[in-house]
Order: sequence, then C-alpha cells, then structure tokens
Amino acid sequence: MARRELKPLTPQDALEWYLEHRVDDLRTATRRKHASALGTFVDWTDDADIDNMNDVSGRTLMKFKTWRKTKTGLNTLSLNGNLAILRVFLQFCEDIDAVQADLSERVPLPNVPPDEEVNEFVPENDAVAGIRSYWRQFEYASRQHVEFELIAEIGLRMGAVRAIDLDDFDPDDRTIHLRHRPEGREEYGTPLKNGSDGERIINISEKLRGSLEDYIEYSRHEVVDKYGRQPLFTTSAGRPSTTTIRRDFYKMTRPCSYSNECPHDRTPADCEAAPNSNAAACPSSFSTHPMRKWSIMNQLDEGVPKELLSDRVDVSVPVLDKHYDQRTEERKSRRRREALEANLTQYAMTDGGQPLDEDTSE
Repeated sequence: MARRELKPLTPQDALEWYLEHRVDDLRTATRRKHASALGTFVDWTDDADIDNMNDVSGRTLMKFKTWRKTKTGLNTLSLNGNLAILRVFLQFCEDIDAVQADLSERVPLPNVPPDEEVNEFVPENDAVAGIRSYWRQFEYASRQHVEFELIAEIGLRMGAVRAIDLDDFDPDDRTIHLRHRPEGREEYGTPLKNGSDGERIINISEKLRGSLEDYIEYSRHEVVDKYGRQPLFTTSAGRPSTTTIRRDFYKMTRPCSYSNECPHDRTPADCEAAPNSNAAACPSSFSTHPMRKWSIMNQLDEGVPKELLSDRVDVSVPVLDKHYDQRTEERKSRRRREALEANLTQYAMTDGGQPLDEDTSE
C-alpha cells in the first residue's frame, strides 16, 4: 500500500481548521472544551519545537501524555478525557493528510481505575438541612435560596436552572417546562446538556411553587437577556451566568455562613475562604453537582422509581446507578423493605410487629 504524501500544516492552523470544521456539530460548550484541551497540546508542541503536524509521531504523543500527567496534576479521569479529544483531533488531521495514517490509534489513553470513575462526594443530610433552615428564615425567596431549593428538590443541572424563562414556570399546573434554546454558532444561549432530548416538563411541590411565586413578586429583577427573553432567575444585569450560580453555592454552603460554626477550627480573620470571592476554598463548601447527587439519592430514598427519576433528572438508569446512586447497601435494603411492606401483603406488619400472613393464633 502506497504511503500517502503528507502536506505541511502548523499545529495552530490545524486547530483552527478543526474547530471551524466542527462548528455545526458541536455544541458551543463542547467546542470550547475541545478548544481548551487542544490549545494545551498546541502550546506544548511550540515548547517542544514542533512546528509541523507531519512530525507528530507515536513517541511525540507518549511524551505529551507524560508531560500532561506530571506537570499539570490532572487526575486519570480528566487526563483520559483530554487525550480522547486529542484522538478525535488527530483523526481529523489524518483526513486532511496532516499526520501519519492511523496516528490517532496511537494516542496512549490511560486506564481509569474504577474508584476514579465516580466522584464520591455528596453533602450530608444535616448540612443540607442547615442550609435550607438558614435561607428559609433569613434569606427567604432570594434568587440564591430558590435556586438551591430547585436543585435540592428536583436535582436539576445548573445549566437547566439558568435556562428557565419566566414563562416556562406554570404556577397553576405546578410545573416548569425545560426547553433547549441554543442561540447561534458562537453565542452561548441556554442549551440543555442533552439538547432537545433533554426537554421535559417538571412537576414541583406546593412549597416550591410558593417560594417561586414569592421570589418573582419580591426579588426578581424586571430585565430581559441579550436575546430579548425574560429569564426566571435574574441579576440586575440580566440572566445570571453559570459562574455566578456556582459562586452562589460556594458562598451559601460554607458552614460558617449558615451555622456560625467552623468544622475546621478556623476564625474569619485567618480563613482564606472567609471573603465571598474565595468561598470555594472552604473544604466544606460545594457547588451544584454534589447538590444534584444529594437530590437524586434523596428521591430514591423517598421511593421514586428509577425509571421515573431517569426522565425527571435527564439521565439514563445505567448512568444513574453508576454515578449518582451512592447509597450504601444497607440504606438501599431499608428502602426496598419499606417498598415491599407498602406493596406486598406478606411483607406488611401488624401493630404487634408480626407479618399479616403469619398465624399468631394459639
């Protein structure tokens, strides 16, 4: 088989060509992720004196992997994701005769240990209860309070919370309609993670409906975003960014902010996380994703079937089992017994603690 003739192309030009090629089939957030991961590779080639993609070899890729792992502190899971993006980029480079055929197959993807595949952190029930108690008493119906309650009750992703428009909330039906609204090639609109497949109608509780109505009446700013839409959650400047919502959660979830106590024996004068701008430095603070996990586990404990919950939180049952259901086996067993007692006669208990079908006569 004849070897194809490679055509010179700089790493930077290859990256720009790749991103332009993918502009129609990658969501904006994904395209930015690819640009970041591949930008690191392009910067590294410059330091390694590689100015032509033709010169990238299997040895080059092994050197890059070693550098990426040892110099940037990525865990194995993140490194795997970054190298997977590099593999897709090199497949594109193969198609345009910029690198050797099948070079993409030589990207050294690391094996991800099972214990690194799942982020184990989930807030404790006492912490969630403390946060809710404080904000219901002292910051009721503020934007931050209602955002927290929405994620705690339903388990929405942060992007979905941000995407809600005022008209998506139907107080009469006690529902929120989640809609996928990407806006243009470069503009980051309000897309849902799974695109139009993630569109759904969410049922909410009476308490959450009341909090939303009070927020709209007393706290919401009458503003429109840059697309002329009325967001449900607002700042004085328009729709809050994901960065704003994430920072709000870090500020809200510091123990000192809702309990006046510090489990780390720090004082505000000495604590680097005391300023709101650095709240993420608190070892006990957390963002929206751990709160989403807590919500999903709580709904499972309350008896919501996985098939129903899968639609509600927009995640498949296998992914739910692997990444979100981190309950102990004892906790799962208690929930199963409660369900059996509620639905099967032979498991139902009398007031005396005996199964109903057990013969207790003398």
